[in-house]
Amino acid sequence: MIRARPSSSIADSVRAARGDQATRVLLDCTQTVATPRQSGIPRVVRNIARHGAAAAARWGATIVPVRYEEGHFLALDTAAVVDVAAEAGRPDPGIGCALLRRLHKLLVPKKARRALRAGWRRLLRVPPPDQAIAFGPGDTLLLADSSWAIRCWPAIDAARRVGTRVGVVQYDFIPHTHPELVPQRLVPSFRAWMNDTLRRADFVAAISETIAAEAREELRRLGRDPDRAAPLVRSFRLGADVAPPAAEDALRPALREFLAASPRGPYLTVGTVEPRKNQAILPAVFEQVWRQVPDARLLVAGFVGWQGEEFVRQVQRHPRYGSHLMHFGDLSDAELVHAYGRARALIFPSRAEGYGLPIVEALAHGMRVLASDIPVHREVGGPWCAYFAPDDIAGLAARIIRWEQDEAFPAPEPVGDFHSPSWKQAVEQLMAVVFCVASDDARGDEHKRAA
Repeated sequence: MIRARPSSSIADSVRAARGDQATRVLLDCTQTVATPRQSGIPRVVRNIARHGAAAAARWGATIVPVRYEEGHFLALDTAAVVDVAAEAGRPDPGIGCALLRRLHKLLVPKKARRALRAGWRRLLRVPPPDQAIAFGPGDTLLLADSSWAIRCWPAIDAARRVGTRVGVVQYDFIPHTHPELVPQRLVPSFRAWMNDTLRRADFVAAISETIAAEAREELRRLGRDPDRAAPLVRSFRLGADVAPPAAEDALRPALREFLAASPRGPYLTVGTVEPRKNQAILPAVFEQVWRQVPDARLLVAGFVGWQGEEFVRQVQRHPRYGSHLMHFGDLSDAELVHAYGRARALIFPSRAEGYGLPIVEALAHGMRVLASDIPVHREVGGPWCAYFAPDDIAGLAARIIRWEQDEAFPAPEPVGDFHSPSWKQAVEQLMAVVFCVASDDARGDEHKRAA
């Protein structure tokens, strides 16, 4: 875990190693700008872009958001990456949109879709020549986005040949380690990206120590021992601060009414609706809870993802929908913070995660958290969560019932004791990974020259 701030000596060594060459961190935002969504990896990428300039400046560097297109990395305006204000008015994509996407994939061949997209890109987004990045020895290309299907390796290899350092932000290895929890078409593309990235990486910045350990194992599998040679693997923590809560009159009426329907707030679950997030157990859990606690309620907040349509249909057809059960697929950050402040507890039942950001966000808001018992949740939630086996419907229901009836929660209250970095501090930690590696490499090069 990186916590150190840059000492003047380390920062000076980075600058000395670069000489007069400008030091740039080129932040890949390809998928984030192509798929405007404020959750998961796009949330991380946007916050790196938002806070990266100040964090990099402490090391005498600049940060440049980039996207890959037609064989080149192109510079982006930072505001175009971090500004998601247009998303606030987007309607809930819901099931109808998901079904249309599924029909489109079935009826239109993949090659035709790719050719059509490429044609539109060429027609609508022909980049000016001066937008293309000319890589140099003072650069670090930071692969922080989910650009798994993009074949940009010729451009990256050309950058490496002129001395550009390549780093990767490793979020997880789930498509590789748990292929049953993701779309099957994603598995080969992710594994290819994982191998290609780890073979080229000068450093890996993992979002948890759990993922850092997995990265070291994958590097050894590829014949690159991180304990004895580059790449160096370090971890940093994600930020837990989001937008200020929405004012009551700015909330959509359905959300405001559901949150205020009872003096006790609803239980809240946050995350893309998909098998990996395991929300499918919650209706069965609450059927057991309602037998003994009839006024318990559940709020599901999450975009409808892969194989999530059936769960949302089940929720929306439930006889208690609207009174004891509700789903929103498009909560803004401000609405989500408002929900955090009024919910009874967070339930996070995921089967596999790289971090578990809703756990940290909820604890940072002083909420109680019921989390599935997987290693990374133990790492980020520590003693402040109550844990349950991901398949233990009866056990989770029993924990909820006991707390409702006896006020007995099997974990301490996080208020005042749980600490998590802000996004500003998280990006500072990430830049410490980038530049500590740079200075380590510089010292290594000096040692080789002296030998």
